[in-house]
Amino acid sequence: MGTEEFSKFVSKGNAMKACEGILIIATPERLAEMSQAVIPGIELYPCGNDAALPAALVNAAKVVVVEIDPDLPRSLARLAELGRSHPDLPKIAAIANSSIALVRMLVREGVSDVVSLPFKVEDLVEVALGAVQAANSVARSKIVLAPLVAVMQSVGGCGATSVATHLAAGLASSMPQGKEIAIADFDLQSGAVAEYLGSRGSGTMSDLLASGNRLDQDLVRSISRATEQNMVVFAAPPLIEPIESVETEQVLQVLTMMRQLYAGVVIDLPSDVTNWSLSAMSAADMIVIVVELSVSSLRQARRRLDLFESVGIERSRIVVVVNRVEKRMFKSIDLGDVDETLGREVLGSLPLDEKELRSAQTQGMLVQDLNRRSKFSADMVKLAALIEARLPFRKD
Repeated sequence: MGTEEFSKFVSKGNAMKACEGILIIATPERLAEMSQAVIPGIELYPCGNDAALPAALVNAAKVVVVEIDPDLPRSLARLAELGRSHPDLPKIAAIANSSIALVRMLVREGVSDVVSLPFKVEDLVEVALGAVQAANSVARSKIVLAPLVAVMQSVGGCGATSVATHLAAGLASSMPQGKEIAIADFDLQSGAVAEYLGSRGSGTMSDLLASGNRLDQDLVRSISRATEQNMVVFAAPPLIEPIESVETEQVLQVLTMMRQLYAGVVIDLPSDVTNWSLSAMSAADMIVIVVELSVSSLRQARRRLDLFESVGIERSRIVVVVNRVEKRMFKSIDLGDVDETLGREVLGSLPLDEKELRSAQTQGMLVQDLNRRSKFSADMVKLAALIEARLPFRKD
């Protein structure tokens, strides 16, 4: 970060927040050499190179910069002690004259980076913020994310939302108390998940996708809508919004946050394929393509499968669910044709139950709440059980 870039960084007004948690421990002489450009938020602690480190300040820090005198055994020893007591805390060594051998030794002691003395504030801030970002990335990579199931329609009106809502409910029914399944409506222009499930609230997916840096667990929870089952709903916005304006990075951050909070996540995707929806599917543990026994549905499903293959989505993560299967003596297309045409596993089929399904959804209910003997409901329970057996949903 050059002097000009640093000045712009400070002038933006967010530098203080960004630098909160940076702790610099050095001799009074070294701290006095620092430019007056030190910005608020950085904590300075003067002490000798062989003095004990301030435990309270270290515990509160996001990153610690420590002056090291390699000629003082105690100076090196306290750095080793810091590594043992705070293994996940980013540590930066400040050295007047460094050698390759010394730098290697410091890295073995858990040092994230090295800066030269005397301090140059702009370089110090850049290195410190980089160390914090790297540590956060490592911490995120250690977090076990709950399974993500993406439900996609082959053609509009094939019942994918009905499948997604009942699938989420089926998964939620086997979760222990306190463990919830989230269903998120990413069909931003015509989504009806919240209406089908009778959930009410004011927050929508738009609030999360437009939140930027404000996205956190509290915001996600505040947008969720509760249901009577172990399930929460993230509703589509009430107004039609251009889906191409959605940022892929924000979608992935929202999904990651949901997967950290809930036992599993089901997303209902739009019929149009976009860069962000492809990224969401790439992140999914399982993609469920809902098809009907029609030439147009199977043709469009085939095209989508070809697209998935071209972008590197593994075949093993894609399954097919055949919806609205009628029991007729003579049929031009049957389940065997689906296997042959698509070359993907048919995980299950669902009966045509249009009248009962429409009646339940009009009332904001699930089919099983209207008719416990529903064949559609029974087959959805079986489908949910098959998916649950394959994915590690959080029950602990």
